Amino acid sequence: MYKYKILKQLPKRWFSRQKHTKTNEMGDTMLGQIFQPVLEQMKSIIGRPMGVLNNTAALEASVGAAISEDLAFEALTYAEKNGMPFVSSGYTFVPMGMRNLVEYIVYVEGETAEEERLALLLAVSLSNLQLHCADKYDKSSYLKNVLLGNVLPGDVYVRSGELQIDPELPRLVYIVQMQKSHEYSLPHVLSSMFPEEDFVIPVDAHNVVLIKTLAAQTPREEILKTAQSIVETVTAELMVPVYVGIGTQVDSLNDIARSYSEASLALEIGRVFDDDQYILSYDTLGIGRLIYQLPDKLCELFLDEIFKKESIDVLDDETLQTIYKFFENNLNVSETSRQLFVHRNTLVYRLDKIERLTGLDLRKFDDAVVFKVAILVNKYLNSNPSKF
Repeated sequence: MYKYKILKQLPKRWFSRQKHTKTNEMGDTMLGQIFQPVLEQMKSIIGRPMGVLNNTAALEASVGAAISEDLAFEALTYAEKNGMPFVSSGYTFVPMGMRNLVEYIVYVEGETAEEERLALLLAVSLSNLQLHCADKYDKSSYLKNVLLGNVLPGDVYVRSGELQIDPELPRLVYIVQMQKSHEYSLPHVLSSMFPEEDFVIPVDAHNVVLIKTLAAQTPREEILKTAQSIVETVTAELMVPVYVGIGTQVDSLNDIARSYSEASLALEIGRVFDDDQYILSYDTLGIGRLIYQLPDKLCELFLDEIFKKESIDVLDDETLQTIYKFFENNLNVSETSRQLFVHRNTLVYRLDKIERLTGLDLRKFDDAVVFKVAILVNKYLNSNPSKF
């Protein structure tokens, strides 16, 4: 049993959460209604106040012990960081969930070994109940199945009605990805940023999905502004960078799986061709989306055919930076030399050198297009060394 007073040990920035994150209210999952009678029966047997928090620190169910908002936030943060039973402020807490994700936290009043045993027994009981009922009563589980295409189109309207979700609102999927596991409550940070009509769904230890409700035909600028807000807020709160993949807007929940698939592809493909970008949108993948679907052997044959004289790998970093800048300036020699702080003749010499090595004159549009595609193909192959 880990007996830490988490109030003294956790960073203060975790406790300054926005007050509209549904805390001090019953959680919005129907599982809370299933947990409540179980807690009432358990209390009649063991005589201890107890309760259950969800993964946004909201109270799902309780009998005689509705803990404070600050303590709920502290308990959630500590549980997600350590995943072990612990005590604080007169209560024993036990995290519960699957795949190393904290989905609920059971607590029982008291800090002795007896309360720990009771809290563990309660967690086991509720975990089994959750396992049998989650698909039917939990919004998060239901929406995760919709995202994965595991719900028939006809059932979407029926199940959405049961869970009080409007299936006809325009929506869009953002996938927020961290390189390290979100041990510092990425789902909680996102939940604090968005209202109740939006849904935050942990997918695994690195990815969290945001299903954002939109107005009809929301401008692209507003969609990107939301993504930028996510990057800035999460980076400031958790001190780690995140990547955001954006799908396209859909008109109903029946099509949300497509937006999720697009957001996943945006992250997967965008990280190959635009590895310096943190916001990756499906509708701006361009030719990278086409290259990503080509067989590796075809890509290799293309590079061999284009670079008959020398391999593309003979180009050093300085030469590649010159090429990138030349493309950025639409093949304008004067503007490129100015931005590179080199004489025009120096730039011309570098372009001539590239032509000697590759046989491509980048000052000619057709050759520039071929070279641009070749760079992207080479990036793709280098990002998948296990394939060949």
